[in-house]
Amino acid sequence: MQIRRSLSCSLSRFTWVWLAAAACCVACAVPPKHTLEIANRDIVYAEEEGAAQYAPELLEAAKDSLDASFRKIRAEQGQWFEPMRDYTPAFTAALAASHHAQAAATATLEARKARQAQLEARLKEVSTNLHQAFQSTRGIPKHRAYNRNLTKAELTLSAAQDRLRQGDLDVVDQKFQEVSTIVNTVREGTGTYIADYLRGKRDRWGKWAKETVEVSARQKGYALIVDKSSHTCYLYYDGRLKKRYDADLGANWMAEKSMSGDKVTPEGKYRIIGKRQRPDGHKALDLNYPNADDLRRINEDKRKGKIRKGASPGYAIQIHSGGGRGQDWTAGCVALANPDMDELFRTVGVNTPVTIVGAWDNKAVAGSRF
Repeated sequence: MQIRRSLSCSLSRFTWVWLAAAACCVACAVPPKHTLEIANRDIVYAEEEGAAQYAPELLEAAKDSLDASFRKIRAEQGQWFEPMRDYTPAFTAALAASHHAQAAATATLEARKARQAQLEARLKEVSTNLHQAFQSTRGIPKHRAYNRNLTKAELTLSAAQDRLRQGDLDVVDQKFQEVSTIVNTVREGTGTYIADYLRGKRDRWGKWAKETVEVSARQKGYALIVDKSSHTCYLYYDGRLKKRYDADLGANWMAEKSMSGDKVTPEGKYRIIGKRQRPDGHKALDLNYPNADDLRRINEDKRKGKIRKGASPGYAIQIHSGGGRGQDWTAGCVALANPDMDELFRTVGVNTPVTIVGAWDNKAVAGSRF
C-alpha cells in the first residue's frame, strides 16, 4: 500500500514536470512568422538602399541569419512529437537577421552621406578644372574644336549635378569621369600646342624687346612693347618703363600671323605709320604690318605649302580703342580701353617703334592679367 502510494506520488510529480516543460515548449512551439516577416522586410530595405555595395558583410550576415532561422524551423518541424518542438533558436536567428539588416541599412545611409559629401567636393574640383580648360584654349587657333568638346563636358557636368541632387551617386561618379577625360585630353592638346608655339622663340622675342628698349634709350624717345602672353602693352621713354596698359588681342593670338582672316596678332618689330581719330572718338595707331620680314616668312611658308599660294598676308593692323573687355576678340589688332588709348594717342607719334612678342621673360615688368 505504501509502495503504491509512493509510486502514485512519483507519477504525480512527473506529470507536473512534464506539463511544466510542455507549457514552456508551447510558448516557443509556434514558428516566429511575424519576426521572419520583419527580418525579410529589413533585408529588402537594406538592399534597396544599396547595402550590397556599402555594407556587404552586414547584409550577408542578415541573409545567413534568416536562412539559419528557416533551417531551424524545418528541423523542429521534423520532430514527430509536436509538444517537444522548440522554435526559440529560430526566433533568435530571425531577430539576428533583423538586427544585421538594420545595421546594414544604417551603415549604408552613413556611407552614402559621406560619399555624397565627397562627390559634392569633387564637383567643385571638376568645375574648376573645366573652367581652367576653357581658359587654356583662349588664343589658340584650334580653340573652337577644343571648346566643342568642353561644351559637351559642360553639359555632362550639368547632368551630373542633377543626378547628385537625386542621390544617383554611381551615375554621378561616371559622369565626373567623362568630364575629367575630356578636360585632360584638351589640356594635353593645348599643352602640346603651347609648347610648340614657345619652342625656340623666347630668345628671339627677348632680343627684339631688348633692342627696342635700347632704341628708346638711344633716341631718348618713346617705344612700345606688346607682350601677347601677359596681354600687356608697355610704354617706354628714354629706356625706362613709364606705363603699362592691359590689351585685348586677336581671337587666335597664340600663333604667327600668316594670312588675312586668321585673327592672329602679328609678332615682329614694327613702327607707327599713321594716327587716326574718328568723330565718334575711336582712335587708332596704324602699324607697318606686313613688313619685309613678315613677307619673307609668309612667302617661304607658301613655298612649303603651309599657306595657300593665293592667300593675302592681311593688312590694317593697329593699336586702337574699344578694348578693356577682358577677352580676345579683335581680327588681329591690339585693343586698349578707351581712356588708355586716349592717353597713348596723345603721347606717341608717327615712327614710334612698336615691338610685338609672343612672351617676354623680363621679370622687372612681368605680370599677367589673365
